[in-house]
Amino acid sequence: MLRARLATAAVAIPLLLVLILYAPPSAFAVVVAVIGIGGLIEYAVMAFPTRLGERVLTIVLGSLVVVSGTYPADPRLLTAAVTLSVAVLLVWTLFARYDFDQGLRDVGVALIGIFYVGFFIPHFIWLHGADGSNGPLWVVFVLLIGMAGDTGGYAVGHAIGRHKLMPRVSPGKTVEGAIGILAVSLLGGAAAKLILLGHVSWTHILILSGIMAVLGQLGDLTESIMKRTFGVKESGWFFPGHGGALDRLDSLLFPVAFLYYHITLIATQSSL
Repeated sequence: MLRARLATAAVAIPLLLVLILYAPPSAFAVVVAVIGIGGLIEYAVMAFPTRLGERVLTIVLGSLVVVSGTYPADPRLLTAAVTLSVAVLLVWTLFARYDFDQGLRDVGVALIGIFYVGFFIPHFIWLHGADGSNGPLWVVFVLLIGMAGDTGGYAVGHAIGRHKLMPRVSPGKTVEGAIGILAVSLLGGAAAKLILLGHVSWTHILILSGIMAVLGQLGDLTESIMKRTFGVKESGWFFPGHGGALDRLDSLLFPVAFLYYHITLIATQSSL
């Protein structure tokens, strides 16, 4: 397992950096959309393992949301996809052959997947195009904080982890590991300041790193709730040795959304 993880990382990380920093934005958008659709498939299989209709609806409608989100120049496409998703799922309950209570619960389960994956994933594309030429650097920053935090949490948790963080949600996570995530994320933020984002103040970059570390942990725990609810250990095997697409994205989705809105709605009002 460890060999597969290292082999995947050795190949994926350089390719990902080239894609983010040097490839045309359209190529980056296509890759993000493919990963997003992969995550939707994983979610739908977890949520509806024996019910093909609900599974297909979740994948198709969620894919429409992902794809429409790749065209930020016209937000009407995204709102149209979201509107269609809600309407179709509600109408589905009129014709599904089970009680209405179960039907409405299924609508909620499907919409969680559509919004959690389908709506959050395009934020990578939007962030890539934000803040002029700095957009790709901010995307790398998100990934750097996420990978640094995962590494720090794993190392510290296995070395000295004793106190359970939220055992009902994720028995393996510890308070010490959470502190390790925060500490190493701050180091990752410092490295980003020195290498990528020299125009950003130290105070700003460290505050962003700390907030994103906390949001990343909340995202990780959120996906753990989904997996425990659906009775699975891994969301899938999209990345050999690293689990499914959702397992790799869970600590990135909340941070990338936060950073996008921070840059476009708050940071633009003042100097970074």
